[in-house]
Amino acid sequence: MEKTNYKPLILCVVVLVIGVIGCTFWTKWQSRPLLGNTDAEICESIARMEKKQKAEFHLKQVQDGEVDGTVYRCAVYESGENEDYPRLTMFQQDADGNFIWYEGEIFSGHSIYRMPSPPDTQVYEYVFPIEGTDYHFFYVTGEDVAYLTDGAGNSYPVGEERPTLLAFLPYWDNLDTEYLDAEGNPLW
Repeated sequence: MEKTNYKPLILCVVVLVIGVIGCTFWTKWQSRPLLGNTDAEICESIARMEKKQKAEFHLKQVQDGEVDGTVYRCAVYESGENEDYPRLTMFQQDADGNFIWYEGEIFSGHSIYRMPSPPDTQVYEYVFPIEGTDYHFFYVTGEDVAYLTDGAGNSYPVGEERPTLLAFLPYWDNLDTEYLDAEGNPLW
C-alpha cells in the first residue's frame, strides 16, 4: 500500500491562509480613517495623504473652531521640501468626538505679505470651503501686524502670541485687506 504525503499540501494551505489573513489586516490598516485627534495622528494622516514619511512634517499650529455647530480642527504644517511655505489641512469632528480628515480642497493659499528683515513677518492666506461656504484663514508670523481689516471695515486682532492663526473668518476679496500695526496705521 502506498503512503500519501500530505505535508506539502498542508504547508501550501497554511501559507495561503496566512497570506489571506495578512492581506486582510493590511487592507484594513490602509483604509483606516485619517485621524487628527493628536499631533502624531495629524502628522500620520498628512503623511498618508501625501505619501511621504511622517518625520518630514512639522506642525506649526493646531487650532479648533466651530462652524454651524460642527467643530473643525485646523493644522498648519511645513514639510521638508516646503519649509518656507506652511500648508493648511482640516479635520472635522464626528459624533464620537474623533477628528476625521475633512475632504475639502483649499482653492487659494499663498503668501500675501512678507517683510523678510526684522521683524521677519509673513502673512499667509488660505481660502477653504466648508459645507459650501468659503472661509478665510490667515497664518501670521512676526510682530508688525496687529490687525487685519476687510473691505467692510471689520477689524480682526491678530493676537499677542506668534505665530497665530486667524481661522473661519468670512470670505472677502483679498484686494480689500489691510494690515495694521498696534496703533491702527496701515503697514503698506
